[in-house]
Amino acid sequence: MLITNEERRVFRRMAIEAAVTITLGDNQIQGTCKDLSSSGMLIQILEPSVNPDDKIRVVLTTQNSRFPPLDVEAKVLRVKNEDGAYLVATEFLSVK
Repeated sequence: MLITNEERRVFRRMAIEAAVTITLGDNQIQGTCKDLSSSGMLIQILEPSVNPDDKIRVVLTTQNSRFPPLDVEAKVLRVKNEDGAYLVATEFLSVK
């Protein structure tokens, strides 16, 4: 029996299109959350500003005042160049 990566995932991912701010040291990077799960996030950025193993802070704000921003510390797992942008896969380390 062949098991795909999708079947190995413990947490489901939700496709989402929301603005995020990444903080790495003193630098702030604007990006877009492409998908979200309870354990991580896929973020699209325009420049290769982060590297695997970087520890970053990610803040995702919503347009709905009933929901507070998602504010997490995350580890960069991989960065992939795709169509002139960069996809950053992250793993959540802690939620603030």
